[in-house]
Amino acid sequence: MRFLVVDDSPIDRLVMTRALANAFPEATLRAVGSSMQEFQAAIEEEPCDLAVIDYALGWGDGLEVIHKMRKRWPDCGAILCTVMPSERLFSQAISAGFDACLTKSNTLEHLMMAVEGFLANSAKGS
Repeated sequence: MRFLVVDDSPIDRLVMTRALANAFPEATLRAVGSSMQEFQAAIEEEPCDLAVIDYALGWGDGLEVIHKMRKRWPDCGAILCTVMPSERLFSQAISAGFDACLTKSNTLEHLMMAVEGFLANSAKGS
């Protein structure tokens, strides 16, 4: 299992990668977010199975990121995280190809539940 965390906040990247590493110790984790170039370099490398993507990035937004990611990795799962939840944004995110949407005020337990739900659904499709 390979995870990619895309968030421009170093603290949020650290928190999410630590939570994922603790929950999935066998997983390979990559965290990026300082620039579009860093993200582009990450998607040129080995594909990931699931990406956790912040909506409001200082250099773009999560909808732009998923479009670029889907061109390179069409089967990669994606979870959107945002501090600005709205029905409209979540609807746009699902239409853009996100598998789940969470607010950053949700606990990390909700993130783990979303990841486990994605993994269970993708295992059924295999």
